[in-house]
Amino acid sequence: MAYGDRLKAFAVRLRQAIGDEAVYAFGKRAGLSDTSLRSYLKGTAVPGIDKAIAIAETAAVSLQWLIAGEGPMQLQGDGAIADSEDYVCIPLVDAEASAGAGILVREEDITEAIAFERQWLRSKLGASPAGLSLITVNGDSMAPTLVDGDTIFVDRQVSELRDGIYVFQMDGDLLVKRLQKLPGSLVSVISDNPKFPPFTIDMNSSDKGLTIIGRYRGRISFE
Repeated sequence: MAYGDRLKAFAVRLRQAIGDEAVYAFGKRAGLSDTSLRSYLKGTAVPGIDKAIAIAETAAVSLQWLIAGEGPMQLQGDGAIADSEDYVCIPLVDAEASAGAGILVREEDITEAIAFERQWLRSKLGASPAGLSLITVNGDSMAPTLVDGDTIFVDRQVSELRDGIYVFQMDGDLLVKRLQKLPGSLVSVISDNPKFPPFTIDMNSSDKGLTIIGRYRGRISFE
């Protein structure tokens, strides 16, 4: 689906979520400016993950439905998950994975627990929901695959390193890059943005300072 079509589709779902309530009144309850909310409704912009969460919680609708148009729209009247057997809450971690120069990680605080359908997670991401976390990308070195501000699913249940995109710590920084195994114990660290040159590390080196946090499984996108 083209980006413009995704904007329009989100605008339709947002209008459904707001219902008959005045836009200004809904925005006030959600902590959003009238200008921002109307731009979403016009299909000229989409909210960041924090504002999308605020909209979903205020309207008592599923964040998964609001963002991707998948799964049931409505939660129970009190905002609880309709059927806990079918849903799982994925923690949103307050730590930015840098797709640029790197950001020092001081601590990882869970700021939200976002509900997703178990079956949707398994079919879309191919990962066990139990090992998933959500974090935010900072920087553009992985563009166009991942862009600044993307919220990504990270699978922490990784048993071995294979070629793919990973979140890892290195020299005190939390990074998201593409890792490619080379002969022996060497690994190439690759940015999808050609402006950022790749580099090689030796996984057997005592001073490599690289710790795998998890494998990238997908991102939250306004489909």
